[in-house]
Amino acid sequence: MQPALNVSKDGQRKTAQPRKRVPLSFILAGIAILGAMIYLVYANTQSSAVYYLTVPELHHCSDCVARSVRVSGIVEKNTIKRNDQTQSVSFSITDSNQTLPVTYSGVVPDIFKPGVQVVVEGHYTGSGPFEAQTLLAKCPSKFQSATPTAK
Repeated sequence: MQPALNVSKDGQRKTAQPRKRVPLSFILAGIAILGAMIYLVYANTQSSAVYYLTVPELHHCSDCVARSVRVSGIVEKNTIKRNDQTQSVSFSITDSNQTLPVTYSGVVPDIFKPGVQVVVEGHYTGSGPFEAQTLLAKCPSKFQSATPTAK
């Protein structure tokens, strides 16, 4: 097989030169940048990851003390104590016959009351109340299945 030929402007034939190779330093720099990007995505995902637990799962979790967790439960009756001066509220949530005392400082949702399912996000030291930074009250569904009526 003959090498590819190029014709220059003056009509002389030239053989095509082989492709230039990419320097090894460019390849290594690209791999290093890609590795750094993968590490940053992984580290950011791990630091912002929040476990979603129920009250019994939180009581049995041994490594939840060091990280932020979300806990779901139902607000118990006669446990809500408000302090309007500090805008804080303390209450207990229950799930599967286990309770968890919670303290929260901030704006309380309008639908927050006993019997409402809530999700609290914060830290648990293993003893004492759960220190919530976020309090979310789940809205009960207002939709009911309707059967069509004949006219």
